[in-house]
Amino acid sequence: MQRSPFSIVAIVFGAVALFFCPPLFGILGLVFGGIAKSKDEPLAVTGLIVAAVGLVVGMILGVVVFSSMSAP
Repeated sequence: MQRSPFSIVAIVFGAVALFFCPPLFGILGLVFGGIAKSKDEPLAVTGLIVAAVGLVVGMILGVVVFSSMSAP
């Protein structure tokens, strides 16, 4: 069984980015996904995809939530 620590961290950061501070956790997920890709980890592409989706969808959710809070 091959270990993929950087890929798993990227997946976790991508999932966290959906709900908490997407710019921070999404970018960290992309960084760890890139490191995993450079080390040829088997889950590297999955980590990059989850981090990118977490970043984009988290930002969209943040805009929607905060715009609905400020509307009278």
